[in-house]
Amino acid sequence: MAVSKFYAVWRKESGEEEIVNAFQALALKGRAQIITTPKEQATLFDLETDLKVNPRSSQKKDGRYVGQPYFSYYPGEESPLKGLESSFEYSSELNAFIEAFKTIEKFQIEYDNHTAYIFPKAISPMQRIVFEDEDFVILKLLIDIDETYPYSEYYRLNGQLGIEFYKTRRPKPVKRIKLAKEGIPLFEAKAHFPKSTKIYVPEEFTSPEQVKSIAARVREVYQKTNYKLYGNFDKYHIEAFVFLDDNERKYKTLKTYEEQYQELLTEIERLRLSYIEKSEKVDQLDKNIEEVKIRLRKYREKEEYYKKLEKDNQKLEEDKRKLKQEKGEILTENQRLANESQHLLKLKNEAEEKIESLQKRSLWQRLLNK
Repeated sequence: MAVSKFYAVWRKESGEEEIVNAFQALALKGRAQIITTPKEQATLFDLETDLKVNPRSSQKKDGRYVGQPYFSYYPGEESPLKGLESSFEYSSELNAFIEAFKTIEKFQIEYDNHTAYIFPKAISPMQRIVFEDEDFVILKLLIDIDETYPYSEYYRLNGQLGIEFYKTRRPKPVKRIKLAKEGIPLFEAKAHFPKSTKIYVPEEFTSPEQVKSIAARVREVYQKTNYKLYGNFDKYHIEAFVFLDDNERKYKTLKTYEEQYQELLTEIERLRLSYIEKSEKVDQLDKNIEEVKIRLRKYREKEEYYKKLEKDNQKLEEDKRKLKQEKGEILTENQRLANESQHLLKLKNEAEEKIESLQKRSLWQRLLNK
């Protein structure tokens, strides 16, 4: 039953729509919060066909229901898509990820050795996206982004992120391309649980508590630990991707500042390590000089030893002087780089303020370049 329809659209009297799973629908039905009969007054609709559906309990065995509930069409009605491949698949793993991520507060994605933090503003599960040609796709999750880190990632993603969890079937090419042309980035991530997470999903969910418990565990792994959601953006999706508004320029500007800032941090760290290394050498030379002084005091009555050790001492003093000079040069260079870093940070902040200012400008102000 895990492959049966698990989600439907609840259309409320207010006109608001909400995606509900089969467990939620049965609970709403039991509390008389939704109407399922007669069919004409029913308020639950199939995601793909928009036909009315009815929540069904799982099969009854030994006086109790066993297995996962689902949605079915009303008697005498069948899907116009019958015999065709569904636009998406159902499985317990997919349902667990959808239930977990529809209320997640933050998480990390990783693709092409690049990591980004995503902080959602709003999350729409099982979102129906309709295109100009009236074709449509069902997107597992559509996230309206509040903030990202690095900051440039927000503009790289047009301030939104579509996530397509899959188990065996990746999204069709037409889905990738059409979403790309709408400016919706499609992140494809396999719904699986590594052994390290110790999350085990049954073939079928048997209770709403079970769904909530597993979803909470999945959410905890991705929200509160350093675990990343691994996936990718298909190369043909990237080729067709359209930046909205002025996002491409903003992305490139911020990306340049972020790269320069990272280079400065790397250089400062290199100089810091070099400074530590040379400081250790200076300390060792001080120790050696002290040892020589002790030896001088011990053998100064012997002229032959005195002359030899005095010469050694002079050489060590000269080496110390040179190293101290190098140390001073490093400190000067380190200060210069720190000043340059502060300058670049100031430029970055000014760029962000300018971007914010550009966003607030009216259309006439932009046309008149005011």
